[in-house]
Amino acid sequence: MIQIKDTERYNINPMELIGDAFETAYTRYAEEQPVAPPDPAMPVFTGISMALLCVLFILTGLEYPSEKITWFALAVVCVAFGVYSAVKYMKKRKQYRSAAGKPSTIKSKREKFYSLFLKDGKELPESILAGEMLKTVSPIIGKQNDQVNNTAVREISEELARVNNPPLTVCKLVTPCGEKFNQPKKRLYFKEENGKFVFFDSDWMKPKGEIVCDEEDIVSFGEYSKYSGINPAGGKIRADAILVEIQDAENHIYFEFQNDSLPQLRKAFSGKKEKK
Repeated sequence: MIQIKDTERYNINPMELIGDAFETAYTRYAEEQPVAPPDPAMPVFTGISMALLCVLFILTGLEYPSEKITWFALAVVCVAFGVYSAVKYMKKRKQYRSAAGKPSTIKSKREKFYSLFLKDGKELPESILAGEMLKTVSPIIGKQNDQVNNTAVREISEELARVNNPPLTVCKLVTPCGEKFNQPKKRLYFKEENGKFVFFDSDWMKPKGEIVCDEEDIVSFGEYSKYSGINPAGGKIRADAILVEIQDAENHIYFEFQNDSLPQLRKAFSGKKEKK
């Protein structure tokens, strides 16, 4: 059965995309910072050790009054060393938080980043065309003072480009069909998905829809020169172009592929005999 319907292949969840981009950019930023998170085990171990030594020196000084000044001095040194270790840890912790950001700082930066995409304070919808999102993203690429924001905006732009320009085979519609695809030579992407074959509009700004068929709807495929009786609309077809013919009770549709797509089509339609 052939289905001609709307397509959601260019739709994205904007809030999810923005959130993922920010987290990726912030993680990368934090990892690039020269200050590593301090290990709390070391100051704790040092503090306990110095406290025990301090107690030991004080008890020893009390037991030997003639040498108590020396022992008390050693106790003071232990206290000073313990304090120094604690201060050093706190300083490193402060440096790390300053570099990587405290939770409250991260939250504030995240909210500020989200605000870049809100129009008149309105929340973004759950689903939007990637092309529409690109209109918001393009003007702010490379214009942020914050390193994290700049990186995150580029991440979003690159993801939108991947959605809008998938690395798929392109074909053309030879025979217009239905109300959605009434334009001959319409460029479509071809994709095999879950046992079905999908031909969807390559115009990501205003996608008309997609044509989905089962393997049993594939009637034939082969070089155009092997076919006869086809009246292509919208211009001539090269003799070495590859045609794919699909048909059910209501539709009879031809698609035009470039000749170098033949190996892929042979693999996709392995259960069908190539037209000779």
